[in-house]
Amino acid sequence: MKFKLDAVFLRYLEDIDKVDLTNSSIEENRIITELKHFKPLYFAFCKIIPELQRLTINKKLSKNNNETITKFGDLKNPPDEIVKKLNRYGRANLKNQSVLYASFILPTLIKETNPDVGDLVTISRWKLKNEDTPLFVSPIIDYAKCKDYQLLEVFEKALLQEPKDWQVMFFQHYCLTVKHFGKYVERGKDINYIFSAHLADKIFHEIYGGKVEANIYPSVHDSGTTSNIAIKPDVFNEKYEIEEITESKL
Repeated sequence: MKFKLDAVFLRYLEDIDKVDLTNSSIEENRIITELKHFKPLYFAFCKIIPELQRLTINKKLSKNNNETITKFGDLKNPPDEIVKKLNRYGRANLKNQSVLYASFILPTLIKETNPDVGDLVTISRWKLKNEDTPLFVSPIIDYAKCKDYQLLEVFEKALLQEPKDWQVMFFQHYCLTVKHFGKYVERGKDINYIFSAHLADKIFHEIYGGKVEANIYPSVHDSGTTSNIAIKPDVFNEKYEIEEITESKL
């Protein structure tokens, strides 16, 4: 399936990487207001994801001086009080919003979390409580690079079900979303997550009546074009249980 994007839109996509809101006079509230009026076209489907992995850098937890983690809850998403204290955007979460991030292979986790030499890290593997229980997933597809052929097949089928005059717009919305989700953001410049965070929030709470349980999106830091996943915490607690915990020093 081939869709041709016009030159103006392609230039707009290229310009996204150059935007740094930490050095801009654009007001955050104005951006938020504009994003509220944007109604993206997305789809979701049921997908069984039998196992997830997380990497926790021990010293980044509250009151942990590079020591062994002793609280099981520290291996999950940050609690609400920590999220409110940090008050910052993530790639798929708004300020004061806790989302559980995970991936599927260890190299991607290491590149995403970027621990330092000497850090104690805890790798937790999680499995479905019921192996036949699917997640209702909305995938952020980088159509040109995606190696998950199931996602590509579902994406193409969903696109072909749309009226022809909507298909290009649908495809443009995905290109725009992938570009924001794939934007490299330096540490301490989390304001630049504002676009992907608000788009993720729309996926979680606006399409399909708020029934979407997870976002799958390409890893920014892993050149192997693997994927990460952001899950609603209550869904994770309901559907997954711990399978293995390993502590290592980098």
